[in-house]
Amino acid sequence: MLMWRKISLLCVGVFALNAAEINIYALNAKKEGHILSASDDVVVFSDFYFITAKRAIYDEKTKDIELFGDVNILRGQNERSHSNYAKINLNTNKANFENFFFSNNDLEVWFQSQTSCLDDAQFLSTNSVVSSCNVEDPDWQIRFSEGRLDRESNFVHLYNAKLYIKDVPVFYLPYFGFSTDTQRKTGLLVPKMALKGKEGFYYEQPFYAAVQENWDLQLTPQLRSNRGYGLHSVLRFIDGPSSMGELNFGGFREKRGYYVGENLKNQTHLGVELKYLREDLVKALLGDNFQEGLWIDATYLNDVDYLNLIKRDYKDLNSLVTSKIHYFLADENNFYGAYAKYYIDSSKIHNKNTLQNYPSLQYHRFLNSFFDARIRYSFDGSFNNYYRRIGAYANSLNFTLPLSYHNAFFGDFLQFTFTEKVSASFVNYTKDPDKKHEHYLKNTHEFSLYTDIARSYENFFHTLSLGLDYILPGAESGEITEGYLNLERVDEHIKPYAVQYFYDESGEKRLKQRVDLSYLNPEEKVEDLKNLLSYYHNENITLSNEIIYSYLDKRFSNVLTQAQIQIKPRFNLDFSHAYQNDAYGKYSFIGTRANHLATPNYNIFGGVWLDVSRAHTNMWELGYSYQRKCWNYSLVYRERIDPQLTSGGISAKNQSGIYFVFNFYPIGGVDYDFSLQESENKL
Repeated sequence: MLMWRKISLLCVGVFALNAAEINIYALNAKKEGHILSASDDVVVFSDFYFITAKRAIYDEKTKDIELFGDVNILRGQNERSHSNYAKINLNTNKANFENFFFSNNDLEVWFQSQTSCLDDAQFLSTNSVVSSCNVEDPDWQIRFSEGRLDRESNFVHLYNAKLYIKDVPVFYLPYFGFSTDTQRKTGLLVPKMALKGKEGFYYEQPFYAAVQENWDLQLTPQLRSNRGYGLHSVLRFIDGPSSMGELNFGGFREKRGYYVGENLKNQTHLGVELKYLREDLVKALLGDNFQEGLWIDATYLNDVDYLNLIKRDYKDLNSLVTSKIHYFLADENNFYGAYAKYYIDSSKIHNKNTLQNYPSLQYHRFLNSFFDARIRYSFDGSFNNYYRRIGAYANSLNFTLPLSYHNAFFGDFLQFTFTEKVSASFVNYTKDPDKKHEHYLKNTHEFSLYTDIARSYENFFHTLSLGLDYILPGAESGEITEGYLNLERVDEHIKPYAVQYFYDESGEKRLKQRVDLSYLNPEEKVEDLKNLLSYYHNENITLSNEIIYSYLDKRFSNVLTQAQIQIKPRFNLDFSHAYQNDAYGKYSFIGTRANHLATPNYNIFGGVWLDVSRAHTNMWELGYSYQRKCWNYSLVYRERIDPQLTSGGISAKNQSGIYFVFNFYPIGGVDYDFSLQESENKL
C-alpha cells in the first residue's frame, strides 16, 4: 500500500505541472493548494534546467521552486552548479544560492561562494573564489569579498581581490576586472615595463577602445624617464565587405639633455602610416570574371627615430622609407596595373632631390595561342614617370613581346620550346643639359629541350627531369646611360639542369636534388654551378643544403645549410648557416636553437646567433618555461647586439637582461624586462 501511495503522489505532481512545461519527479510528493512538496530523490525538468535535490517546494502561482540538500543544476549545455540551498523562479530564471559552486564549459573558469544570486543578466557572489585550475588544491586562485559576472558581456568585476599561489597571498587589488571570452572589449591592456641604461625606466600602457563592430582604436602612451615621453595610436577599420585598413600615427618628445647629448636631428619625432586593402572598386560593374585589388602602404615621418620608438622591428639600417600604392584589374586574358612609390630619405635634410616614381602604368597580356595551339605569345608594356623638384628626372616606356613555339617528339618523350623575345625601352629626360632622349632595342632567341622520366624500383620510386636551355642574344640598338631602368644584359650561355626525387615504398618523399649549370659560350667558361639537396630522413629529421659556386670568381658565392632534428618528442634542434660573398657584400651567419621538454611541464630552451665574419655574437639566450593547464611562466636571460639607425647616426645597441613572463588563463599575463646592461656605440 505504501508503494502505491508514493506512485500516485508522483503522478499527481507530474500531471499538475505539465501545463507549465515543468516536471517534478520524486519518491514522496504532496500537494496542498498551489504548493507542491517533494522529497527523496527529487528530479526537476524544465525548458532550461535539469535539477536534482533531496527536497523541493514548488509554488504554482509565483513559479518559485526551493531546493534543499545536495542541489545539482544543469542550465543549458554548458553551465553546472552545486549548492546546499537554491531558490529559482522558473519564469525569470532568477536564482539565489548558499554554499554555491558554479562552472561554465565555455568560460573554463569556476566560482565558489557563500551566497550568490544568478539571473539571465548577471551573476553576483560574496566571499568567493575564482580560478581555472583544478578545484581541489588549485595552483592559483583569486579570493574576493564581492564579485559580479556580466552574463551578456562575459566580463568579471572583482572587489577586494587577493591573488593566492597555492595558499600564499602574493597580490592585492581593491578592484580587478577581466574578460572571459574573446570578444573585443574597451579597457586597459597589459602594460610593458623595462629598465634601460641610457633611457632609464620605460613604461608603456595601452588603452583599447572597441567603439563599433567595424572599427577600434588603440592609444599607447609611453614614458622613458631619462629620455622623454610619447604617444602612438592605431586605428583599425573595416569599411566594406572586402576592404580594411589601419592608420598609425604618433609622436615622441625628447628631453633636451638627451636630445643634445645624442646629437639627434629632431627633438620631436612624428609619423603617420596608412595600410589599406580593397578588393572591389569597379569590378562589380564589369562582371564576375574580373579580379581587382588596391593596396596602400604609405608612411610619412620627420626622421627614422619615429620607427625605433614605437617598438617596430626596423633592423635593416635602411634610411630610405618607401610608400607604395598598388592597383590592379585583371580578367582571364588581360592585366592592368597602376602604381606609385614615394621615398623619404631620412639621412637627408630635405627630400627635394630624392627621385620619386609616380605614376607607373602596366598592361600585360597573358599567354595565349596564336593561329595554332603550339604557337603562343604574351605581351607586357609599362610606363614609369620619375620626378624630383631639384635635379634631372625622366619618364620611360618599355615593351616586351615573347613569341614561342612548342612541340613534342618521340611520343611526348622530348619536349621542345623556341622563344623569340623582343624588348624596347624609350627614355625622355627633363632638366638634363646633356641629353633629351635615349632608347634601347634588343631581341633574344631561347631554345629549350626537356624531358621527364620516372621508374619504380623494389624499395623506392624515382623521378628525373632533364633540361637544356640555350639563350642567344640577337640584334641590339641604342643605349640608356642613366640608371632609371634596371636593364640586365644577356650574354650567350647554355644552362643544363637536372631535378630528381626519390620516394619510399609508402610514397613519402625522401630526397630532392636540383643541379643548374650556366656556361658562357663566347668566353668558353662555366659561369656558376647551383646545387640544392634536401634529405627527408623521416618526419622528425630534415637536412638541406644549397650552394652557388662562381667559376668566374673562383669562390662560393652563396651557401645555405639547414637542419631540423627532433629526437623523440622531447628534444628538437634547429640549425642554419648562411654564407654570402658576392657584389652585395660578404657575411657568414650561424643560428641555432634547441628545446628540451624535460618533464611534461618544464621546457628548457636556448639559442645562439653568431656573426662569423665579424667574430661576434649577435644574440644568445637561455631559459625555461613552465606550463600548466591554467597558468604558465617563462624565465629567459638574453644578450643581443642590434645595429640601429637613428637621426644621430648608426649605432650598435648592446642589451643584456632577464625577461620574465607569466600568464594566468584566461585572465592574461604580464611580461617584465629587467635590462641589466645597455650601451650604444657609434658605427
